[in-house]
Amino acid sequence: MTQLKMSVADMLERELEPTIREWLRRVNLVPDLTNIPLSDADRTGHLPKLCCEIISRLRLAEDVCPPSVAAALHGQVRRAQGYSVPMLIQESRVFQVVTFRTLDLHHSELDQNQVLLDVMIIADEVDAQLVESVRSLTGTTLSQGAA
Repeated sequence: MTQLKMSVADMLERELEPTIREWLRRVNLVPDLTNIPLSDADRTGHLPKLCCEIISRLRLAEDVCPPSVAAALHGQVRRAQGYSVPMLIQESRVFQVVTFRTLDLHHSELDQNQVLLDVMIIADEVDAQLVESVRSLTGTTLSQGAA
């Protein structure tokens, strides 16, 4: 009998807590990020909502997504905490690495016919969230950023 394979969205939802723990572990190894002292809760508080948006996008399979409210809020919070744009970029980079590591750890459970397409959606969504966070951190809008 053929066992049904899990979707990437279901895998990410199931592995949310371990993924966040791994993200925190890796972020704590980056001196540029740990120079700003934050509690673990303050450092990771944005991740559940951003992950939820990624999971939703995977399930909807939409090519275009609305701007992320959670990412905009994350940028505002990080601005108040003293973060810079390069620090947001570094956080986002770590998030992508950890997310793709989670998929790799559980690849045998995933529908291999869908994984690459889902990886593209994840990368696109994480990049869109990063843009929204940077806009919020810097106080720019789309039209200001394009000028």
